[in-house]
Amino acid sequence: MLLDDYVNKYNGKKIDFDGVYGAQCVDLFRHYSKEYLEIPEHTGSCSTSGGAKDLYLDYPKMPLEKKYFNRIGPKKSIFAGDVAIWDSTDTNKYGHVAIVLGVLNNRLIVFEQDGFKQDGAKINLRSKENFLGVLRRK
Repeated sequence: MLLDDYVNKYNGKKIDFDGVYGAQCVDLFRHYSKEYLEIPEHTGSCSTSGGAKDLYLDYPKMPLEKKYFNRIGPKKSIFAGDVAIWDSTDTNKYGHVAIVLGVLNNRLIVFEQDGFKQDGAKINLRSKENFLGVLRRK
């Protein structure tokens, strides 16, 4: 399956991977990891704050993420298929995670899901404000 195939298959669909709190950004990451990246184990534990930002900030103590992903800093090149992660903001204490589709003028074209809106996965253009970096499949 190509990345475009994955996006086309799930665009507009609500992905609730764990059956808790509805369709959240981390649910899409978990689904993407299993279905597209073919990672056989459950990733995305988000253990410290319960938010997406933990995927990047807690990476050193997350054995499955360390096994399957490299953590890449925000100043490095970003590629389609990378998993982009943002820190918390004043309006979102959990941070955010999305699948990179491309880069456009220092912004990221992403496939993402908004846990607050619950409107399903979609393509969006996102700024790098509060951007932590990416996880890249080894």
